Amino acid sequence: MAFPTLEEVVQQLREIAEDDTIGSESMITSLEIDSLDLMEWVFEIEGQAETRFDDALYSKKSLESTTVGDFYERVKSASS
Repeated sequence: MAFPTLEEVVQQLREIAEDDTIGSESMITSLEIDSLDLMEWVFEIEGQAETRFDDALYSKKSLESTTVGDFYERVKSASS
């Protein structure tokens, strides 16, 4: 299965967070989501990409100053 597009993962996060204002430039740490929402989002991406990411990719420290788009590029690179 192909890796999901940036638009797809943004839409998934919008649905999980119930916030249509989230975009690729949104800072992850400024979103109104908790760690369970973040985990759900990561699991969605992993399921679509048929891969598993290292937990360090989405640790609280690694997400500081990270946009949704930055995170997408990080996990996409890690899955290659």
